Amino acid sequence: MQLLKVLVTGLFGLILFTACKTSPASTVKRTGTTSSASSSLASMETSILAEVNRHRKSKGLPALQSNSYIETEASLHSQRMASRQVAFGHGGYETRVSRLSKRLGGISASAENVAYGSMNAREVVQGWLKSPPHRKNIEGRFNLTGIGVSRNSKGVIFFTQLFMLK
Repeated sequence: MQLLKVLVTGLFGLILFTACKTSPASTVKRTGTTSSASSSLASMETSILAEVNRHRKSKGLPALQSNSYIETEASLHSQRMASRQVAFGHGGYETRVSRLSKRLGGISASAENVAYGSMNAREVVQGWLKSPPHRKNIEGRFNLTGIGVSRNSKGVIFFTQLFMLK
């Protein structure tokens, strides 16, 4: 598994670390957050999807449809990275895809973008779009997605977006 880290400095001096994974195919509870913090993170997930779909539309690509099972996997991965149960990156990617393939009845392609930093939805998507491998995932031949966002105890946000073709 190759891990690609890209450092992108944003307009406000924000630092974004990202990684992506692309591969052919072979119920989340946020802990330690208040309900307003949870709704803020859920709102961010919705905004990320809107930003990604806005970009896809500008390229003549169909919108990605959110899927609750994929969201669960993405959310769990972001939570585990935020709580340091797993290192930042794609650890467990193949297992996530395998679980989703069983649940969804077969996946023919998959990819994953991850990032962390103190960013809003637009900033994280713009960071991914500045990186050719991440852009390739966003513009890829996928129809389903799931996005998970989690904040650690220091306020750093971890982002995971999974892409699937079913």
